[in-house]
Amino acid sequence: MKYGVTVRLDRPLTEAAELAQRIESLGFDGVWLADHYFARDAVAALTLMAERTSRVTLGTAVVSPFLRHPALLASATATVQEISGGRFILGVGPGGFEFATQLGMKIARPLGATKETVEIVRGLQRGVTDVHGTTFAVTQARLQFTAPASPIYLAARGPKMLQLAGRIADGVITHGLAKTHIDYVRSNVATGSSDGRATSVVLMLDVEIDESRAAAVDRLRPRCITMAGGSYADELIEVYGLDRDDVTALRTAVRAGREPASMVTDEMVDGFCVAGPPGHVADRMAELRDLGVDEVILSVSPGDLDECTHYFTELAKAVLQ
Repeated sequence: MKYGVTVRLDRPLTEAAELAQRIESLGFDGVWLADHYFARDAVAALTLMAERTSRVTLGTAVVSPFLRHPALLASATATVQEISGGRFILGVGPGGFEFATQLGMKIARPLGATKETVEIVRGLQRGVTDVHGTTFAVTQARLQFTAPASPIYLAARGPKMLQLAGRIADGVITHGLAKTHIDYVRSNVATGSSDGRATSVVLMLDVEIDESRAAAVDRLRPRCITMAGGSYADELIEVYGLDRDDVTALRTAVRAGREPASMVTDEMVDGFCVAGPPGHVADRMAELRDLGVDEVILSVSPGDLDECTHYFTELAKAVLQ
């Protein structure tokens, strides 16, 4: 199982690139960036990171085609591939709640839009491309330079997007650590794959290392509010290993504009995160590996450069030794 980490772009990009270099030196396999309009530019950050590293994969987890048109994504992907020597992974997802609430955008047909995005990016990686989709289209479009094709991973929660990932993508990025959820992901990905193609299963999760498991769990409660109390299909509640009444109460509070961390149960934290002493963290990683997870993308507490380096160093001691 590979170990990637998330770098938040809440810091100057030169500092983010320095952190990526330190992460590589600690032995991690990949560095992943979220692409949001309200943070520093992810493509610029990836470019600097590609220059400062030599081994780790660099990926987006994730970028939305509703913010960057698929043709622009194809150009950005080829650019980072060129600079990094082929170490880039394009993680794609339709987008989150901020699109509708903050940007006034309606995310229509997310499944179809994602499929069209992959078709356009892959087509432009090959040459002249025509795609006439309902959401996105290109006509006789081509890039004016070539680079190695990038693997494409899809962000997915529901069965249709998971099956689409199995059908057209190289990997799937998702949340949820319960065995029932990992089995659900693997089953739907396999259902979508008609040719037996290999699709990597990648889990994103937050980690807190502390000799006091209770203290670590408490620090993670605020980071689980939207994961557990956000908008997702009701059928996933039990798949995630959660209690339906607890999720309903949390969702009601979130939709009322409150974010009550006290309503996030221990089961919710354990459903999406790993918290506790180093040995517990190592054991949970081993369990995920045995369940067939191909890579984890780990996120630690925010902090300055030295604080983040400390967190990643402790994490490396726990999971990479």
